[in-house]
Amino acid sequence: MSGPDRTSRRRGIGRWWTSALATAVLAVGLWQSPVGELERGPGLRALYALRGTSPPPDDVVIVGMDSASAQALGLAERPDAWPRRLHAQLVAGLAASGARVIGFDLLFAQPRDAQADAALAAAIRDAGNVVLAETVRRDFVRAADGQVVASTEARVPPLPMFADAAAATAPFVLAKTPDGIIEFWPRVATLGDRPSLPAVLAERMFEGEADDRRHEHRIPDASPLTLNLYGPLGTVRTIPYPRALELVADPREGARVFADKAVIVGYSESNQSRQIDAYRTPFSTAEGVDVSGVELCATALANLLDASWLRRPAEPATAALLALHAGLLALPWGFVRPRAALLANAATNLAYTAAAYLAFATMFLWLPVVVPLVFSTAIAGALGIALQHRDDLLRRAELERAIELGVPRRAVEKLATVLGTTPGRTVFAVCLCSDIVSYTTLAESLAPGAARDVLNRYFGRFIPVVEAHGGYASDLVGDSVMSLWIAESQPERAVADACRAAIELDRIMNGAAAGDSTLPTRLGLHCGPVFIGEVGGGERRELRAVGDIVNTASRIQGANKYLKTGVLASREVAERLDAAPSSGNARPARRKLGRFRIEGKGQTLELVQLSAAPLPAAAADAFDDGLRAFEAGDFDAARGHFAAAHAAGDAGPAVFYVEQCCRLAAQPRAQDGSGAVVLPGK
Repeated sequence: MSGPDRTSRRRGIGRWWTSALATAVLAVGLWQSPVGELERGPGLRALYALRGTSPPPDDVVIVGMDSASAQALGLAERPDAWPRRLHAQLVAGLAASGARVIGFDLLFAQPRDAQADAALAAAIRDAGNVVLAETVRRDFVRAADGQVVASTEARVPPLPMFADAAAATAPFVLAKTPDGIIEFWPRVATLGDRPSLPAVLAERMFEGEADDRRHEHRIPDASPLTLNLYGPLGTVRTIPYPRALELVADPREGARVFADKAVIVGYSESNQSRQIDAYRTPFSTAEGVDVSGVELCATALANLLDASWLRRPAEPATAALLALHAGLLALPWGFVRPRAALLANAATNLAYTAAAYLAFATMFLWLPVVVPLVFSTAIAGALGIALQHRDDLLRRAELERAIELGVPRRAVEKLATVLGTTPGRTVFAVCLCSDIVSYTTLAESLAPGAARDVLNRYFGRFIPVVEAHGGYASDLVGDSVMSLWIAESQPERAVADACRAAIELDRIMNGAAAGDSTLPTRLGLHCGPVFIGEVGGGERRELRAVGDIVNTASRIQGANKYLKTGVLASREVAERLDAAPSSGNARPARRKLGRFRIEGKGQTLELVQLSAAPLPAAAADAFDDGLRAFEAGDFDAARGHFAAAHAAGDAGPAVFYVEQCCRLAAQPRAQDGSGAVVLPGK
């Protein structure tokens, strides 16, 4: 990995780690604070809104008492005023229809008509599966100043004649909260852990099952449990009281509807203005229609029958989930700019929302949504922007420092990314070294001011070409320019850009169209690790590239003088150029020129000539044959091939090799056996 990559990744990892840790800590803290209570209100409502209405189990049926039923039967609207002979008739019919258990969410605490009461008690006793509701009375203990200091709760069972006839009696207490009704108690702790009405009905439904099934459906002792609501009022199958009487009057129809069912009788009014036993839930409508108490009792019973009450993960698991989500939110803020990070956060939250929905709808798992989707997202975004802004300020300071060190403005941004906060760093770079041909002779014939003007015009043509191809002129010494392409993540692309710049410069400076602002120029390319940083001492400091790659590029440039070429590159450059992805631009033509030893360099260099167009095929083939013979030590044969290449149009390297063959044929000891040509240096 190149230096810029490491710098960018190191900074990104630092931003991510800081943001992820802070977001995770704050998210877990908010979840455990009063803010976490928002999950019981907006959070739960959001999950229900995503899931929508869910089909309840079909083994729970409500017989509803409401104002429409009262009008149809010619009775008073108040359900406690209905004649109990109707209840006796309903109980007898439900028992005959095969109802497995019958529950009454009505209070029979006061005597009424004696004959009707006796008939109801007899019907309850004959059915043998009726469970009646108890009420709970709360008494307050007050201090001398009238302030409540304690409270006690006591059962108020039905009349003894009904309680003795029933299979069981049980309380059903719903606690109102600011978020409405969301929980129920299988057992009421304040009444000595007494089973509640839904729990007793569920136990009756489980009677007769095998022991393993009874264990599978064991009602939990933990209280409270969170209701898994199925939908708004009427979602649990509700049959109007008059219709129920009609159904049980026909044994076949009654069995079709009520056989093996748990039937709960209670007040279920859909007219908001007449609701008296109704409670606000996440499914309460905008018009104020709440869910009746009997439907909440049926919902609790259905939850117990299929173990579908809502579960919340254990605190350690929830904390781990919030921390993981925080880390995912923080991740893009470490590596991409705000717009992309916001899009990534939106994708993360969409995936989290889908997971929370699936967990809620299929596994009855209630995951937090308000804290992660709202607070964690806001925290991660704020921290990410703040940390990126801090890094931008650091980078701006680095840019100012780089400008002070004499770096062109178009290169400052890239160099600041490379260096980070350090005074220097080793990076991968492509070096293009250039030198004006016979500049010393030219300068001798000009006055100093004129020589300056010539160079200024030359650099005015040279430097824009380098910059247009993504590089920058890092060092100008006399008539020589060292240009750099820093590879942040794609070294092959940097090599391709540098090679195209060299070919363009060769065309401008050495081609037929050369003009007043151009001078014949030799160009050399090499690539590899270089050190870029501040060089100098005291107050005299410059930002420069140093290293063997830079020196070697200069040596390669000098080899053009002997080979009579315009652009030479190392084998490393040629290999990366071959591996570079196509960008729609034509690749430079290239041919191998052999191995060379340059004065001052211990290792041989394999050089490649780059040009805008390839040699004629005959010249290229003859040169390749000559190079193979030369490297094999057959100088006579090599000379013939090189001469043929020269005759076919190769006026540069072929001529050089003909001279080398003649020299080596006359002085065979001058060849070291490696096939490398020794050059005297620049």
